Amino acid sequence: MATAATLVLIGAGCSSSSDDAKVTGTQPPDVPAEVACPVGALDTTDGTTTITVWHSWTGLAATTLEQIADVYNASQDRVRVEVQAQGDYEELLAKYQTALADPSSLPDIVIQEATALRFMVDSDSAVPAGACIEADASASKFYDQVLPAVTGAYTVEDELWPAGFNVAQEVLYVNQDHLEAAGLSAEDLPETLDELRDVAEAIRSAALPGVEEPFVGLMDSWFLENQLAGVGQEMVDRSNGRDGLAATSELDNEFSTATLEWLASMHDAGLYRPIPHTQPVDTLLAMVSGTSSMLIGTSSAITPVDAAFSGGVEPADLGVDDPSADEFDAFRVTVAPGPGLGGAGRGRIGGMAWYLVDGDDASVAASWDFISFSNRTENQVRWTLEGSYLPVSAAARKDPALVEAFGTTRRGRWLATATDSLRGIDPDFPGPVVGPYPQMVGGVRTAIERVVLEDQPVQRAVDDLDAGFQDELTAYADEVKR
Repeated sequence: MATAATLVLIGAGCSSSSDDAKVTGTQPPDVPAEVACPVGALDTTDGTTTITVWHSWTGLAATTLEQIADVYNASQDRVRVEVQAQGDYEELLAKYQTALADPSSLPDIVIQEATALRFMVDSDSAVPAGACIEADASASKFYDQVLPAVTGAYTVEDELWPAGFNVAQEVLYVNQDHLEAAGLSAEDLPETLDELRDVAEAIRSAALPGVEEPFVGLMDSWFLENQLAGVGQEMVDRSNGRDGLAATSELDNEFSTATLEWLASMHDAGLYRPIPHTQPVDTLLAMVSGTSSMLIGTSSAITPVDAAFSGGVEPADLGVDDPSADEFDAFRVTVAPGPGLGGAGRGRIGGMAWYLVDGDDASVAASWDFISFSNRTENQVRWTLEGSYLPVSAAARKDPALVEAFGTTRRGRWLATATDSLRGIDPDFPGPVVGPYPQMVGGVRTAIERVVLEDQPVQRAVDDLDAGFQDELTAYADEVKR
């Protein structure tokens, strides 16, 4: 979800963890030598093993990761974690691809965007989490509690690949004052795209001062991806790429057409302000300035957005020139599950995933130990309250601190809404697994821009998108020789 790429540039301090207990490690004493994941290797390693973690976060999420690593480092002396930012999602992926030519330059853990799953599998550079879970008798305590939609999203050919999950979900941000001024209430929040248009038309009919286009959104691929996942439409063959390497594009379908037609018609009617995918902060500025009333974006923006409107972040950090305090203090927003063709809160799993990079036994074991630490309930809660990533385990969702925040704070209520929406995703259809995902994303972005900004006929845009994606699937399959 690209909105997060800029929104989380907002920086704010995070409180220190309340759990500074000694890390005991997760290595069982006797692991057979033939086990694919050497989780016990630290027990026979002298000194301190240093591992590197590559990520693409900035702002609050980056701070959360760094502070969790600091607590871990201070709690034991067997492992030293070094956290290294590598630019945005696409820059991280490109750097990792380049590093594959020299395995010694690879990190020990890489936190990739959700769409990189097939690439990580085919790169032959990752140790599947399933192998480590099998080797570590204590691991099931966490993984058995993870939402099935999450583990399902990261399972390919019956193997779970990433060992950690920072999950986000698409949500709808609505200016509550605009809603009420149009004679609507929280019970009138849209659940489908058609209902969202009805609300947009009601807001425009109310002729509210300053409102230009009631709906603002990025022209980005995730919008179409979520619509297709929400109605159970495959984007590729082989069970959406989960039963083997996808070879055939399924993007030419009635739901792709319906989604692009909806965007084009909303724009033609003056109800939709399209924002280039490279400028996600502009969607927030449209909401803050009151020129737009509704935004579909990522739940991972909840904490920084709340911090901005609560005084935890200077408004100027959002790129607003000399904003008045009243403009932020008076801003009232409601968050709801993201509307879709088939209903609200249905889509694909988004966010980031933690992969163990194959290397020497001690490094793999150290990486597994740190990821196991980050999966602890107190750190899951921390990721939610400070980093806006949704709790994936039952223990985290039941944690008293999280339950209290969900019930008593604005940020908590927004996160609770997103969490409930996450739990509604079909575990048997959590999204596609695609090798040439960056190329597909580029194709979808182009198709949206052409139908919205250039008035290209929708079916022509879908045909071009499908044909181009098919070429990429064929080239990818040839490259990995499967």
